Amino acid sequence: MSSEEQFEQTPDEENFEQMLEDSLVRTDNFAPGDQVHGKVIFIENENIFVDISGKSEAVISAEEFRNDDGSISLKTGDEVEAYIVSMGGGEINLTSKIGRGHLNPQMLETAYRDSIPVEGRVTGTTKGGYTVALSGIQCFCPFSQIDTRTPRNEEDLVSKILSFRIIQYGEKGRNIVLSRKALLEEERKIKEERLRETLNEGDIISGTVCSIQKFGIFIDIGGFEALVPRSELSWSRHVDMDNFTPGSEISSQVLSIDWENGRVTLSIRNLTPEPWKRADSYTAGQTVNGRVVNCIKTGAFVELEPGLEGFIHVSRMSFIKRINRPEDAVAIGDTVSVKILSIKSDEKRISLELITDEPDPWQSSGDDLLNTLQTGIIENVKSAGVNVRLANGMLGFIPRSELSSGNNTDMQKAYQTGTEIRVAVIRIEPEDKKLILSQRNAAALQESEEFKKFNQGSSAAGDSSLGSLFKKEFDEIQKKITP
Repeated sequence: MSSEEQFEQTPDEENFEQMLEDSLVRTDNFAPGDQVHGKVIFIENENIFVDISGKSEAVISAEEFRNDDGSISLKTGDEVEAYIVSMGGGEINLTSKIGRGHLNPQMLETAYRDSIPVEGRVTGTTKGGYTVALSGIQCFCPFSQIDTRTPRNEEDLVSKILSFRIIQYGEKGRNIVLSRKALLEEERKIKEERLRETLNEGDIISGTVCSIQKFGIFIDIGGFEALVPRSELSWSRHVDMDNFTPGSEISSQVLSIDWENGRVTLSIRNLTPEPWKRADSYTAGQTVNGRVVNCIKTGAFVELEPGLEGFIHVSRMSFIKRINRPEDAVAIGDTVSVKILSIKSDEKRISLELITDEPDPWQSSGDDLLNTLQTGIIENVKSAGVNVRLANGMLGFIPRSELSSGNNTDMQKAYQTGTEIRVAVIRIEPEDKKLILSQRNAAALQESEEFKKFNQGSSAAGDSSLGSLFKKEFDEIQKKITP
């Protein structure tokens, strides 16, 4: 070729010669059903021509990519994924998904035989499943095959355009059964393989909420659904599931990965500070409000802030009466006022006292009760002594050494719950609400009080000699009383 001929050669001719040369080394080792990757080289009104590295020309219908305004979403140079529908006459026909463009029973038979996905619109429900239209051809999808999990509301999928796999083809296209579940499981396996290579425990990832259940929420992390258990949604026991909405994006941390069973467990709460780190912001003696989150036999747990809980023992739920069950004073969900008695951050324990509208006898009685004779009701009997509720509501304790019955007595027989008993107050510790009583001292104290009354009566009558006699007796009784 002369230099003049080279100069006159147009760029288009150069490109054509190069394309022709390339085509001689390409092969058409394709078959219907193959998935191919290609580049758009030309677009006309009805067809899009795609280079899939073969000798023959590959064509896909422009209708598959036409927008609502009539424009085409592809342009020259764009890359597309497609399936080979048919081959013949030197032409390869493609489809991005069977059901988008022109469709006939032969194409559906090819999709069934070669496992090509199809696309259709769910038109309604019928006995046992859904009716689905593939470009006007009516098909059936059983309820069990519409998803990997049964939809909460069957009507939610009506009118949606979805992808399916043909699992049954009969009567020349008049009996076609579809499965979306089969396609989803195949896609899940592909995406799972990708995640296996990149996902590690401890990773912080983003995903989309796809399902909300009582036991937690499922998050789509790139085509694979991972679970955030309810206990990992928040540090708080009380989790408001309304805070999570399907379709919303959320961050989480990977807790565990079990590819053998197809499980990935995530945590949202791990991305927030551990609440016990804030325990130092509270002090003993402080009054705060909290929410009752759980009741057990011995008391109730109160949440002071999300994840930070204190405990009220039943003995700290009333100043003046015995609480047998925490439910007699509080209920789960109640907002209550409590006083902080102690904080042990290293043990993650906060002791609380319930604040009620009852009068507090511990504040009003003071030392006036010391060495006085009182009447009370036995609340319970222990091996170490007896608990007694005084008439003013204060709860006191008689150590076994202060009982009149002696150490060898059968406690349960000698002191029965609900019976009345006379006691003397021998020690008061208002700050700890501790009252020590004595039955043994009560007898001596009662004798002393009776002698006082008698002596006062004798003095009023002027019998000084008799009063002197009884004074000596009174002094002897006083010696019997333990201070």
